[in-house]
Amino acid sequence: MKKNILKITALLAFGFLFVGCNEDFLETTPLSEVADANVWSDQKLAEAAVLDLYQGTWAGTLTREETTDAFTDQAVFTHPGRGVDGYTEGKMNPAGNFMDMQWFSWPELYPFIRSANNAIQKLTLNEAGMEASLVNRLLGEAYFMRGYYYTQLMRQFGGVVLTLEPLTLDSEASNPRATFAETVNQILSDLDRAIDLLEEAPRDPARADKITALAMKSRVLTHVASDLYEPSKNSGVSTIASYSNPELIGWTSGSQLQRWEAAKVASKALLDATTGYKLDYTSPASHDEAIQNYEDIWLQGDQNQDFIWGRLVEEFGFGSRTYPGGNEWSQGPGMVALYHGPNGYHEWAGTTPTEALVSKYDFADGTKFDWDNPAHAAAPYDNREARFYSTFLYDGGPWKPRTDDVVKFDKFNELQTGYYTLSDGTIINGVDTRQGPVEDWNGSRTGYYFRKFVDPNQPASWPNDLQKVDAPYIRYTEVLLNYVEANINLGEEGEAITWLNKLRFRNGLPAVTESGAALLELYKRERDKELVNEDARLFDMKRWLEGPQSLNKQVQQILIQATQKPGTTVTDYRKDTSLFDYVYRPTNIVFENRIWQDHVYFMPIKQEEIDKDPSIIQNPGY
Repeated sequence: MKKNILKITALLAFGFLFVGCNEDFLETTPLSEVADANVWSDQKLAEAAVLDLYQGTWAGTLTREETTDAFTDQAVFTHPGRGVDGYTEGKMNPAGNFMDMQWFSWPELYPFIRSANNAIQKLTLNEAGMEASLVNRLLGEAYFMRGYYYTQLMRQFGGVVLTLEPLTLDSEASNPRATFAETVNQILSDLDRAIDLLEEAPRDPARADKITALAMKSRVLTHVASDLYEPSKNSGVSTIASYSNPELIGWTSGSQLQRWEAAKVASKALLDATTGYKLDYTSPASHDEAIQNYEDIWLQGDQNQDFIWGRLVEEFGFGSRTYPGGNEWSQGPGMVALYHGPNGYHEWAGTTPTEALVSKYDFADGTKFDWDNPAHAAAPYDNREARFYSTFLYDGGPWKPRTDDVVKFDKFNELQTGYYTLSDGTIINGVDTRQGPVEDWNGSRTGYYFRKFVDPNQPASWPNDLQKVDAPYIRYTEVLLNYVEANINLGEEGEAITWLNKLRFRNGLPAVTESGAALLELYKRERDKELVNEDARLFDMKRWLEGPQSLNKQVQQILIQATQKPGTTVTDYRKDTSLFDYVYRPTNIVFENRIWQDHVYFMPIKQEEIDKDPSIIQNPGY
């Protein structure tokens, strides 16, 4: 780890999208070569150095073709050989064999932690004599970003190496892991310091402020109060039970109820400090309004009240230092439609929904969907809850105009993920299937595609579909859900239901009637649906100890077969129940051999990091 910690972070263009610079100075000195002393003696360079800390977020969930939902029951990654099976088949080990997402990665994040340490030291000294208000803001951001990066690592590894001072090039590499408790306490200390320092900072969805820090504190305390870290709840996990260093991966003392109380207080502090989006309904929104409500949240980005902090693509463009843009295939968050869209639109079907996720969505009246119910199975896409229609592309669902070369296969701009038999025996393979006429290798394996985070107004097919949809890192609704969860775990169901109904009414669903275990289950599935593809399910699956429930089953596709009715005439195919009889069958597919392995609850520390510093103890099961 030593070399990674000591890696000098170049201060490139990203920071200067926020601030100006001394042009004469930069004409003679490349920014990547600015001496450290010069950076912290110049106000604008100092601000650029702090803003560069945000580079380690990449573009979060919109960074790449794979999302972390593909590591869970909710999605599957279409193209093999990328390391997703490190999670879904438990193949991960210290040598690698897993997909290491940059914004959670040990070797990727420690250089940013080192830079935050340097910023904290230099800004505390303030040898340049900068105004107190600016120093407080920059120092608060540095504390926040350090706390955030340690949070990302803690959620993957448990206790981590805590480096709090700048390291010099001749520092000895002897940095053992801190305990889980020490790691959590350091994160909370950093966030509390940020909350204090950012008290007067302006609200900014691209930069940390008090609201951002309050929201992150809610996330941290909710996460660490969960069963994964509680000895009385995690003893059934084989790797945890046999681990000789339990202090590195969970609590060894204290009360889980007290931890839930802390999560409740932190979450309520954020809920009281700001407002969310359309949470004032006293009864369910209409179905059409509810569909629009959910789409507004992910499509409007920072213009929506629900958005607290994230990557603002509209303002800062596609590229950044950590994800360079401008060379056709490096457009990062601008390529989400291309990454995940249907092959019939010349897109790649990167991460696609599983039937397990789709089946979590209720009917609009709150009735649970059930494939064993013949009425449900006969028309599975009719009258589903509003978020279904804003989240998924499904057979017969409306979508964008086709490109000119595909219109001959679909004149109606509707998804075709089934197989349609005409009266003369001709079988039409849907244009968006893996047997279709357009780039079949890029077809979905499940019969579904994600609509969420895809701008419906951008034309289909790269590069026309480069879009500017912001990447949310944390939303008001997540904190609302955290508050609900804390109240449920504290037995305060009335308060939990009050706030859960605010969310359900916005989404057009009826009031909650469940209690006890049924209420907790309803809450969990509400969270799954609300936070799809927002880096939530992977961590929720782990902290709720739902690994076996999530991954001890194979991926299912929806197999759709339609047969033309006798005596009807079909010129150009489109979905029409007056012309075709449709049969829908959830079917296991042989792709990933999904199986849950307990060691996946914690990530392996790469062997190369331990080789650099043998004092680092490996996680259980590796």
